Amino acid sequence: MKNNINTKKDMDIELSNEAVVPTQVGQDLKNSLLIISVVANLFIFTAWVVLQVTSQFDSQFANMLFNR
Repeated sequence: MKNNINTKKDMDIELSNEAVVPTQVGQDLKNSLLIISVVANLFIFTAWVVLQVTSQFDSQFANMLFNR
């Protein structure tokens, strides 16, 4: 029958695993916010380029922003 005695090494491994979880959650949150920011910036940049290249959408864009 195996003894259920926790050694110092086992306790260190358990503590290190518990310490990784908050760090990983923080990194995942940071990465997701960066991805959302990049996608939003690409959308804004693409819209700006389209408005600079052609004048076809100027009146529609102005009506969307400044609807009276």
